[in-house]
Amino acid sequence: MTLGFTRNQLTWFYAIGLGLFILSLFQAVSVCQPSKISFLDVGQGDAILIQTSELHQILVDAGPDISVVDELGKTMPYFDKTIDLFVLSHPDRDHFGGILDLMQKYSIKKILMSGISSDDSFYREFLTQTKILGIPINFAERDRDYQIGPNLYLDVLYPPQGNHLIGQIPNDKNNQSLVLRIVEKRGESIRPIILLTGDAEALEETRILAEGNDVRAEILKLGHHGSKYSTSDIFLKNVSPKTVVVSAGKDNRYGHPAPETLEKVRGLDIRRTDKEGDFSFVLD
Repeated sequence: MTLGFTRNQLTWFYAIGLGLFILSLFQAVSVCQPSKISFLDVGQGDAILIQTSELHQILVDAGPDISVVDELGKTMPYFDKTIDLFVLSHPDRDHFGGILDLMQKYSIKKILMSGISSDDSFYREFLTQTKILGIPINFAERDRDYQIGPNLYLDVLYPPQGNHLIGQIPNDKNNQSLVLRIVEKRGESIRPIILLTGDAEALEETRILAEGNDVRAEILKLGHHGSKYSTSDIFLKNVSPKTVVVSAGKDNRYGHPAPETLEKVRGLDIRRTDKEGDFSFVLD
């Protein structure tokens, strides 16, 4: 007795078998991959991708334009079109200008934001698309940690506990930025890895310290692209980083990072997207 498969059927069986083999091979290799955080070169703006060992993708901000889609295409596996969590630090165009293009190319499972609003029509369209697509929104507040990996957490430092910012349209959105710290927890041991500050300036830095937050971190993303209005001396002293990151566009018209800020961090390891393009750090 012989099995009478046609050539087309044999081709399909071969394709399915090959696909399953590649998938299993990828899964076996991915188990050995460490979690990492990548600072994407999106010009004058922020886009930060966290990839966990469990293959979860967390994107913090979406840059000023479609360039975020191009950069994700270089960093994420070509067949992975899912963003498990999109974090919006605040609704300024250089932090979410690429979000509508992103929503066309990738499936976003959940959104985390401070809750402040904006009268920007582009921002309203973002919220409309979020509703149409049925993407749940969580509003961050202090002391609510979000687990993103087996031992990795997003530690919310701002907005404050109770989050009174939801629905407000502040005159100064920079100083209402969502501020997060990525920490590794193993038992009672906590390793503070990196502090992500959005566009927070000295005013918000002071608020965060006044609330008694532990801001220590090995890596500090300088607030507001290295602006002279961010990274106050007392804040920098409390964070006590070994490495600082500047996310800024090459030859940008704002002069970021400011010479005054670079002088403050002289002697530390300084990483800059305007000089290096994309770069990454291993998290665990």
